[in-house]
Amino acid sequence: MDTIDLSNLNRQFLFRRKDIGLSKAEVAAEFINSRIIGCNVVPHFKKIQDYDESFYRQFHIVISGLDSVVARRWINGMLLSLLCYDENGELDQATIIPLVDGGTEGFKGNARVILPGVTACIECTLDLYPPQVTYPLCTIANTPRLPEHCIEYVKVIQWPKENPFEVAIDGDDPNHINWI
Repeated sequence: MDTIDLSNLNRQFLFRRKDIGLSKAEVAAEFINSRIIGCNVVPHFKKIQDYDESFYRQFHIVISGLDSVVARRWINGMLLSLLCYDENGELDQATIIPLVDGGTEGFKGNARVILPGVTACIECTLDLYPPQVTYPLCTIANTPRLPEHCIEYVKVIQWPKENPFEVAIDGDDPNHINWI
């Protein structure tokens, strides 16, 4: 459902400048399929929660690059709900669909493999996600020392004051990023 913007290029190795404006799902699928012989990545265009259990059961592995904890928790819950147990309460290993979860938060990135029902899941490790960073107003307004302080100044003070596009900041909009 999302398209590639200039701001995506510094944090996504699948996209190039020529891809700006194109579908993220289509470009990513095409890139991977061209690089890995025998791979068949099929792009999908709905929200993850718009698909039912039968959709997710068809996969051998789910690779996630979701940008919100809410979405990560949702896909985690879906994969857990697909697990089956035998009459002795033993997990049927054939029902495990591994989740490769990765993403960026600010200037940091992470990737991990989750085996639902076997390893710690997203829900179990919420405290591993970095806390939302905030800066004291006095620092960003009077003594900014880092690029992050300047960006926060624009976000908290300058954007609401000037409201240059009459909408909230969109970090994927090149016009907004250029203004910032």
